[in-house]
Amino acid sequence: MLQPSRFFVLRLFPGVLLLGSLLQAPAHAADDPAARKILDATVAKNSAGFQTGQSTTLLTLRLQNGKEKTWQTLARVARKDAKLRTRVTFLAPADSVGVELLMLEQGRGQTTQYLYLPKTRRLRRMGGSDRNSAFMGTDFSFGDLEGRGLQVGEAKKLGAEVIGGVPCTKIDVRSQDPEDPYGHVEIWVDEAKSVARQMKFYGKDGAHQKTLIVDEVAEVEGRATLKKFRMLSHVRGSVTTVTTQAIDTRAALPDALFEPESLGR
Repeated sequence: MLQPSRFFVLRLFPGVLLLGSLLQAPAHAADDPAARKILDATVAKNSAGFQTGQSTTLLTLRLQNGKEKTWQTLARVARKDAKLRTRVTFLAPADSVGVELLMLEQGRGQTTQYLYLPKTRRLRRMGGSDRNSAFMGTDFSFGDLEGRGLQVGEAKKLGAEVIGGVPCTKIDVRSQDPEDPYGHVEIWVDEAKSVARQMKFYGKDGAHQKTLIVDEVAEVEGRATLKKFRMLSHVRGSVTTVTTQAIDTRAALPDALFEPESLGR
């Protein structure tokens, strides 16, 4: 994946945030100052990250019964008026070719999503009821991509742990958003590289729903970049692996690419 510019954890696609507003929110009154300092410092370090370009990415879903499906995507991202715009186009397999997702950041943790389905030639603006739906059947929801979740949370430092051989600081952030499906998220921050090495997502009932594990971090243009990571669903016993194939930070991306009416063209 391409380097996060406002949120240090990850992007499923360049410009597409996973719980991106988690760290953009103002500090909550009940914050642990030590935890908030780590989060703020990490965001600041990444604030000049990837802003424009494209990447090709593989998403592989492995179900509990062992069956697998892999998608290839082309993701293009550009910033305009300090807001990120992202267009994701599915290149493979045949039954998904031409599916497109457009995400337009509105600010204050808000993002507008449009989904284009070539079989029906239908352009749909995704609403709140779609937030918990699985994105293309993977273990990522549209809400995960939107980056609206946990806009106001209480951060607390829980100590230090080694994840994948890397020393990390463990931080818990509890959601104050009644519409968010997650009650709290535990994050293991690799402070040296300003990325998360692991995240655990819990429902409002306390049930452990998902775990995100970062398998590979590489340096791209001097910045730590997530090259491979997995989302495990503990509800359905599946796992989705995301792998970056190529990154082009110099691609020409005209404004017209990010107009809803351009999807499917």
